[in-house]
Amino acid sequence: MSDNIPFELQAEIIKRVLPVKSLIRFRSVSKQWKSLIDSTEFITHHTLNNKTQPQHVLVRYITGGTRHTFVSADTCLPEDKYVSIVDDDNFPQHKFSPVVPPTVKLLGRPFMLDCSHGLVCLLGYTRDRVNRKKKLVVVWNPLIGKSVGIEIPDRGDIVIGFGVVIDGVIHWLARDSITYELRFYSFDLASEKFGEAVDFPYDLACGRLYGISKINNSLVLHSHYSVVTNLTPKTFCDVCIMLKNGVSKPSFTKLFTVNYDRVNRMIGFRKNGQPIVDRTGGYDGELEVYEPCSERINGLGIYGSAFMMTSYKESLLLLNHSDSIIHS
Repeated sequence: MSDNIPFELQAEIIKRVLPVKSLIRFRSVSKQWKSLIDSTEFITHHTLNNKTQPQHVLVRYITGGTRHTFVSADTCLPEDKYVSIVDDDNFPQHKFSPVVPPTVKLLGRPFMLDCSHGLVCLLGYTRDRVNRKKKLVVVWNPLIGKSVGIEIPDRGDIVIGFGVVIDGVIHWLARDSITYELRFYSFDLASEKFGEAVDFPYDLACGRLYGISKINNSLVLHSHYSVVTNLTPKTFCDVCIMLKNGVSKPSFTKLFTVNYDRVNRMIGFRKNGQPIVDRTGGYDGELEVYEPCSERINGLGIYGSAFMMTSYKESLLLLNHSDSIIHS
């Protein structure tokens, strides 16, 4: 940009640039531009004012090895892989392998908790220098390849929540310790108060396995159950969305039912509500997307096992941080 334009005006123009990849390239224009874009003020402004960033599906999976493989010098050990897919009308054409920083590589088969403001949270174990196991939470921005790890005590009474937030409230399912009935629990992040526990919806209680997910900014519950017809069991999954009716007690309406004769496991959902599934359940399976209306299943060209996924939006958060671990 011309030196004749005052830097203050240049800064205002740059602030109007939304694509993260463009801003990353702009950091190479000059030291002033890099200093501006790397500043906490600029990153905060971009995060708060950018509501239209592209959404991605981030998939973690394992390649190599089998359950019964004998590990020797010649054995190909299982390896964690990550792939990011732009969740737009061209899905799944635009996908790439994100830069995996050293802190993320420390985790072996991490559990993918969730995502918030473009940051993905992973939970797993690592080993410190004296070879003791450490539980590690890693917050990672897949688009820019930056992460921060936080060591936490390995105690059974610690529960970690990240993202899974609907209107500022975290929801989860748990069984009552006395009645053993399934109940909904919630925690309001603004007031830092727990909501009143409510009973699981009776019309969904026929299931035996349950899960909570999110489609855009709505809570989704999947209830798995079996039906025996002509002595032949068939397995189904009802996908239900929580209604935002302004009352504390949740109510749900069914979006669709997945026939599990064609699907082994649901991994998550696209922003349009289509479930992403693992149909094979094996070690050489392909991740696929299920279309509820047509019941068609289309492959995504991602092969492996132990699939997990979350969705994230492009963000500049952690741009001005180095890859590091905060020790407990």
